[in-house]
Amino acid sequence: MVKKDLVNRLAEKFPEYLKKDLEEILDQIFARLTQAVIQGERVEIRGFGRFIVRPQKARVFINPKTGKRQDLPPRRRVIFKVGKDLKERLSHPILAALDLGTQTFRLLIGQVINGQIRTLYRDRENTRLGEGLAETGEISTAAFGRGLESLRRFEEAMSFYRVTDYLAAGTAVFRKARNAIEFKRQAERLLGLKIQIIDPQKEAELSLKGVLAALPKDLNRVLTVDVGGGSTEFILAEAGKALKTISLELGAVTLTERLLHEDPPLDTEIKALEEAIEERLQELPRNDLLPIDSLVATGGTATCIAALQLQMEHYDPDRIQGYRVKREALLNLFSRIKDLSLSDRRHLKGLEPGREDIILPGIFIYLKILEHLGLGEMMISDAGILEGILLSLAQGQKSLGAHSPQIKS
Repeated sequence: MVKKDLVNRLAEKFPEYLKKDLEEILDQIFARLTQAVIQGERVEIRGFGRFIVRPQKARVFINPKTGKRQDLPPRRRVIFKVGKDLKERLSHPILAALDLGTQTFRLLIGQVINGQIRTLYRDRENTRLGEGLAETGEISTAAFGRGLESLRRFEEAMSFYRVTDYLAAGTAVFRKARNAIEFKRQAERLLGLKIQIIDPQKEAELSLKGVLAALPKDLNRVLTVDVGGGSTEFILAEAGKALKTISLELGAVTLTERLLHEDPPLDTEIKALEEAIEERLQELPRNDLLPIDSLVATGGTATCIAALQLQMEHYDPDRIQGYRVKREALLNLFSRIKDLSLSDRRHLKGLEPGREDIILPGIFIYLKILEHLGLGEMMISDAGILEGILLSLAQGQKSLGAHSPQIKS
């Protein structure tokens, strides 16, 4: 890595800054470090290491080939001592987790050290692999291409970070699409990526594992909810163990394609959306799930809701994690967005590009879940299935369990 690489990485992390300004900041940092070393100061960068300047006495050097003696004057040596944190990073493998869903493909590259995830790189792409799935039962040609292109970029990132092992989980869209097996075959043939299609229960388990790893320890009995593009997954957990898992055919993408056709939606479409959600939620056994310490919402829809509430210009997972959204605030957000056109929604701070059409049913599903269960708020978790996959891989799990998708006839 050279300075140019550092500047480019910083520009990706802080897009609000110009590259020339970032380069100037780096120059100033290196100039100050150089000055400190020249002056013999102790330079320590916590977690990385420290530079130590040590004097070396004058000595006589004898050339082993010629036998010629040479007097070497006293000088100073700069020694770099690797920090404890960096030592730990170097001794742990770099792993990758891929969550391939109906709406979004996501990638997490990191290490698991003492049970904690150290994130090195994240990426997500709105591939809309499930676009048109409700109508045709297949992944469309356009979505097929978008999905493979996203995986190609993910594979490049994995190669750059020298990932030693990975797990890629295909969820609802892979379970439903008749041509999912063909997509899986092409991903392996063209990119060398093996996708494991997981069933709803395994998806819920992985999500729970990731959520619990990041939750406050004082939450004992929780209900995690992940509103995806094609389904909504529920897990009731107590003392870190799953008690009940439920999967409902209730997804933001499928509801959008089936019920919302006008821009902005008509009142009759909103009413139909409400009725469809409420009808499906009748399958959710309220008495079996309550009481709980908290409802924890995870996944792309949930984090997008938090980002909208916080009006984030740039996504910050640390601010998202643990953020609480009141039911009233969720209703206000829904009311504010429902009358906006798609083009107007694209200007909302915090709305991830590509979610402008599906965010409305996503918000409505969460709102109706809170109403159905009689709860006043939900907690947002940035951690979820990606973290669960990575933790499972670090624990030596190579298989996520097989699910048999539909076969195209």
